[in-house]
Amino acid sequence: MLDRARAQRSRDRHGRGIRHSLSGSLYKTGASTSDQFSGIIASTCDYLRETWPKELGNLNWRIMDAPVLGVNSTHVRRWSTRAETMTIVIYRLPILRLDNLQGANSNADRVRIEHYVFEAAAHLIGKEPWELIFGDDSEN
Repeated sequence: MLDRARAQRSRDRHGRGIRHSLSGSLYKTGASTSDQFSGIIASTCDYLRETWPKELGNLNWRIMDAPVLGVNSTHVRRWSTRAETMTIVIYRLPILRLDNLQGANSNADRVRIEHYVFEAAAHLIGKEPWELIFGDDSEN
């Protein structure tokens, strides 16, 4: 009985209660910011494929850490397109780090990430992003 009381005291130092794990809540579920980011990209691309099947039915997407920067670059791209393979490439680090996102889980962050996907897809098929968001009933 004495050993048990001693063990409880050692886990409850200075009356602050039992502490949380060092890894935090992210690793308890196995989710990470990268997984959340990928999920947002995937669901947005699925939405675009379903909403615009004729134009974006064959849409492919990739996530890369960052774009290659030239010597005289003054802007870091957030996305690029490859028309020959109907692929959009989303650059994770510039979006997450340079846009001051808190993490890929808040609604504002999600909307910003989705916006980049819409921009890239719109560029790929020669439309404006808002046209993809709201759709055009005459074409669908």
